Amino acid sequence: MLNEVKTRTKERMLKTIQSFHNDIKGIRTGRASASLLDGIVVNVYGGHQKLNQVASVSVTDNKTLSIKVWDIGVAGEVKNAILNANLNLNPVVEGNTIRIVLPDLTQETRERLVKLLHQFAENARVAIRNIRRDVMEEIEKMQENKKISEDDFHGVKKEIQNITDDNIKKIDDELSVKAKDILNH
Repeated sequence: MLNEVKTRTKERMLKTIQSFHNDIKGIRTGRASASLLDGIVVNVYGGHQKLNQVASVSVTDNKTLSIKVWDIGVAGEVKNAILNANLNLNPVVEGNTIRIVLPDLTQETRERLVKLLHQFAENARVAIRNIRRDVMEEIEKMQENKKISEDDFHGVKKEIQNITDDNIKKIDDELSVKAKDILNH
C-alpha cells in the first residue's frame, strides 16, 4: 500500500517536471532552436494541427530557422500561426520554405525571459509541494485509521519529503542552466 503511494507520488511529480520542461523549452536563449516552435498550432484542413505535423523545422545557423511546409497551400497559415504565437518572430515565406531570422536579444529582453523562467519554476515548485501535501494528508489518514504503523508513517513521511526535495532540486537545476544560457548568449 505504501509502495503504491510512493510510486503514485513519483509519477505525479515526474509529470510536473515534464510540464515545467515543456514550458521552458519554448523560451528562446540566443540561439536558434527548433523546439522554439514546438507549441505552435496551425489552422489547416478544417482543424488544428501541430506545426511538426504539416512541416519540418530545422536550424540552418545560430540565428536562422527553416521551415519546409509539405503542402505549399498551407504556407500562409503556418506564417500566420507563427505571427500569432507572440514569439516576436518575423517569418518570411519563400515558396514552400519559411525562414525565420531570430533577432538579437536585448539585455532587457533577456532579463524579462529569465523572470518568466522563474515564474514557471515557482509554479512547478508549488505544484510539487501541493502533491506532497496531498500525499501527506493521505498517509496521515492511513495512520489515523490504523492502516499503517507509527514507524511506517514516519518512514514514508521522510521518503516523501526526500522525493519532494529531489524534484525541487531538478527544477532549480534546470532553471539555473536555462537562465545562464539566456543571459550568456
